[in-house]
Amino acid sequence: MDIVFTERSELVDCGKLYTFEIAMKPIPDERKRTIRVWLPEIYDGVRRFPVLYMHDGQYVFPENGPMQGMGSWQFARKISELEPELQCIVVAIDTSSDRGSELLPPYKRNPAHRIPRDPGTPDYVALGHLYADFVRDTLKPVIDQRFLTLPDAAHTGVGGSSMGGLQSYYMTMKDPDVFGRSLDLSAGLDILDESCLEMIDNYDPKRLENARFYLYSGDQGMDVTIMKATITVYLRMKEKLDLTNRQICMIIDSRESHWGTSWGKYLQSGLRYLFSEDNSVESPPRFTQDLPRDKEHSS
Repeated sequence: MDIVFTERSELVDCGKLYTFEIAMKPIPDERKRTIRVWLPEIYDGVRRFPVLYMHDGQYVFPENGPMQGMGSWQFARKISELEPELQCIVVAIDTSSDRGSELLPPYKRNPAHRIPRDPGTPDYVALGHLYADFVRDTLKPVIDQRFLTLPDAAHTGVGGSSMGGLQSYYMTMKDPDVFGRSLDLSAGLDILDESCLEMIDNYDPKRLENARFYLYSGDQGMDVTIMKATITVYLRMKEKLDLTNRQICMIIDSRESHWGTSWGKYLQSGLRYLFSEDNSVESPPRFTQDLPRDKEHSS
């Protein structure tokens, strides 16, 4: 496979950025796609790094500043501020005008959730399973061969926002032995509704023993519906699959909306949860009647 890497480091504040084009072979028309690979400044050609595959690559590392309607993630800067052991290679996959199909898993959709929203626009055809196969079978081998990666599932994450968050969730559920870390920001889980819950109910929990999910949603604008679906999925995952707090984390921020700056706000928290060797959190102390009382204020 002849691939030409072009350096585009002028698009980022730190680290190095390379782009290349590749055919999405599992999709019947083998459409071409631009891939953006960001290397942290500490990438020295010796040490190996975790990898985060991100959807909507043109929003992650945009050509001309923040893309309209999405805001700025400030991806390179935020990852560079992390502890060295948590900094990762980012592989950002551009999406096309057919984004709604590419990032739509092949499950029964919620009839109350109409996508696309524009009247007269052709309905989306689910290609999420073929897109996932492209990342697993075509793109990941190229990245693992060309760069110093940690290729195992524990160091391979997939992430995105909105429908990209939905696709990330789906890809980890589909191939947890490949994509063991899932960054699901304002994930469009409301698109699937009951079919997503049915998938959880019929899932083998042993497949997720080493997987981790970081679920986030705001509670403003369209995130109100997404927030409700996120809570429902989180609770069902805990109940039916018996996931621990080290395997699944949910963050709801009532101040935030469906916007890049909101997702960027939780990027570092998400990566720490997903890639830290020990992401456990101690419970706060319990206050009981046995605790000593302040004599000065006792009655």
